Amino acid sequence: MTRVAQLVLLAAFAASGIRTADAADMPRETSTILRLSTTTEHLGNDTPDWRENSLGATFAFKPRHALDIAAGEISRFGLHDNQVAAAYTAPLSATLTATVDGNFSTTHHVLARHALGAELQYEVAPAWLLHGGVRSSNYDAASVNQAVFMLEHYFSSFSWTLGWRPTRAFGTTANSAELRGAYYYGDRSAVTLIAAAGKEAASVPGGVALSSVRSIALSGRHWLDRRWAVTYGMSHVRQGGLYSRNGINVGIQFAF
Repeated sequence: MTRVAQLVLLAAFAASGIRTADAADMPRETSTILRLSTTTEHLGNDTPDWRENSLGATFAFKPRHALDIAAGEISRFGLHDNQVAAAYTAPLSATLTATVDGNFSTTHHVLARHALGAELQYEVAPAWLLHGGVRSSNYDAASVNQAVFMLEHYFSSFSWTLGWRPTRAFGTTANSAELRGAYYYGDRSAVTLIAAAGKEAASVPGGVALSSVRSIALSGRHWLDRRWAVTYGMSHVRQGGLYSRNGINVGIQFAF
């Protein structure tokens, strides 16, 4: 997704909880994509469902050069948060691409008060990419620092990615790993399967806690024509002994 179980669950999915678009998702030509999505997650411990609605836009200036902005409202554990996020991607050379991103919440009952991250993508050989990045998320009661290292390979109409995410919180380092596979079809359509496991920082009422996590998610985007696309996702997360979540996401995108 990411890319800390709602700090990192969607660490493939983005620690912020609002997914910012990757430059690779953009059409080859200069374009703008507007998107609207809604997510519902059912928790298995009689906790109220988690809900998120988000609106975003990605402006692609040229290949590997894009600006993404997003805003959303999130409800978790009966608490409501808002959040804004932005990410900027630019090529540093023919083989090196940099991304900086941040998010901010004025309410921050469950979400981070603010977070800042940076990532580099390096094409080590044709169809082989290395990713490395860091992120710092600040909550009212704790700070969570995370790094990510990923190896990605494209072949035919497929790709696979192997990732490692060390997370530092409460004076302890936790580690998680993820494996994702993607199938690309049509011009810009794709479906991705992601599995992750390890020990991570999780959002809980009143702060964050370190716990074991196991997750699997399926997400995709299908272009109906050159301008309209639908997005979808399903996920299952087992957050140690805290809770389990089953989620579904649907959205729509418009390119012009």
